[in-house]
Amino acid sequence: MAALSALFRGFIPFSAAIAALALSGCNEHVSPAASTSPAPGAQIVASGYSPRPAAIAITQMEGAPAPLQSQFMAYFNAAAGQQDVALTDSAAARYLVRGYISAFPVDGGARLTCVWDIYDRTNHRAQRLNDEIALRGAAPDPWTLVDSAALSALAQRSASELAAYLSNTPEALAATARNANDAVKNAVAPASPDAPRPQALSYAPAR
Repeated sequence: MAALSALFRGFIPFSAAIAALALSGCNEHVSPAASTSPAPGAQIVASGYSPRPAAIAITQMEGAPAPLQSQFMAYFNAAAGQQDVALTDSAAARYLVRGYISAFPVDGGARLTCVWDIYDRTNHRAQRLNDEIALRGAAPDPWTLVDSAALSALAQRSASELAAYLSNTPEALAATARNANDAVKNAVAPASPDAPRPQALSYAPAR
């Protein structure tokens, strides 16, 4: 009986410690909006927050003939800047992005497509984005139907969808929350009315 009592005395503090850890986890406030990013394949709607905190590095772009690929990237970089997407190098990026462009024939013309695979810092693919535009005409080589207008339109669409995805990332939501907290802390409290200044005392001459 004494041994059993000692066993329970040793078990109770251990159980209490586990319960305390569980309660501390439950009490930690986590914003529901910041808990997840859009699921792969889901329609992405911009959060309204800036995507800039989720900086990206484009580590690969392939698929198109070199002149068209260079022209597309010039359009894309400009469009990304207009969408407040931060482009940086791999060392400073929060996400690494690989791009693929292709053109293939269809009835009445061709399709120009762009695919972006977005990876986090653990090399896990967080999202795949797909965009395409229709090209009119007929040619044995669909790339001959691609012009500057088509590349610009695809770049604008790709940058817009990428910005929408990045605006929903934990980095973008956390930065917005921090900025909101800083704004509250830095708010100037209403000034209290000035206290009346003390008046100098005057003494009437003694008679």
